[in-house]
Amino acid sequence: MTELQERQAELGGVVFGDLTPVQLGPDGIQVSDTEMRLGDRDTPGADGAQFGIDYQDGRTVSMDLWTDTHTGQEARQALAILRREWSADTARSTSRAVVPLRFRMPDCDTVVVYGRPRRWTSGSQRTRDLGVVDVVADFRTADRLFYSDVERSIQLSLVTSGGGGITWPIVWPVTWSPSGRSRQDAAVNWGDAPTWPVITINGPVAQPEVEFLGTDRRVRLDMTIPHDRTITIDTRPWARTVLRDDGASFAGQLRGDMLADLQLPVGQTTVAYRGTDLSGQSACTISWRTATE
Repeated sequence: MTELQERQAELGGVVFGDLTPVQLGPDGIQVSDTEMRLGDRDTPGADGAQFGIDYQDGRTVSMDLWTDTHTGQEARQALAILRREWSADTARSTSRAVVPLRFRMPDCDTVVVYGRPRRWTSGSQRTRDLGVVDVVADFRTADRLFYSDVERSIQLSLVTSGGGGITWPIVWPVTWSPSGRSRQDAAVNWGDAPTWPVITINGPVAQPEVEFLGTDRRVRLDMTIPHDRTITIDTRPWARTVLRDDGASFAGQLRGDMLADLQLPVGQTTVAYRGTDLSGQSACTISWRTATE
């Protein structure tokens, strides 16, 4: 992953902004406020209003771009490379699919937002032959948060009460351990807003459960995951899926809290992983990105 300089952005591996052929205008990267969808309604037959549930939508990231090249051909080539990524052909043909946009503002670390490219409007063509072309581009985010460019994770395993799984060769008769075990570790969200974890469970394990201790939030899969399978519980707003490694959905086997409620709070949270695994080979990986507003 390319390290960005100040006033640079990256989409689909294409870096643009300062010190590149496609530069940012004087205003740099402009980020809109979040939009609210209000659940207000007038009180029937009386004065006043009744307040319902309000929802916060995503943001619009806007950029004024211009080409810093010597000829019209160089300008066209530079814009064509970025325009191809801005089209997001794969994402726009797939329901709920998003792409990441990374950018770095002055005196800030690199952040990443998820969404889809939208507006791409070319300006005056009078200076094209001089290698200068203006473009106004917008990117619509799926939610209001800015995420860290660095993904963090912890991994939890399950061990049998015997402390080592099965050792071969074995001597019969075999006495199996009790049915369930639990392991826990701390996940730290250094941001100023709750963030969305991605939970990946590797078999073999029966009835795997993940709980965020102290938040009263937990999820469980009412099933057995074989040793050669993985199931990912993705709580992020643009996903909210429970998928096996072959793409099959197991949302119907999910028990406990809704994925929309399974946020990782600000600060340190102890995460517990439970389930039945007599082999001691199952593992659960919790990954997340620090979030800010």
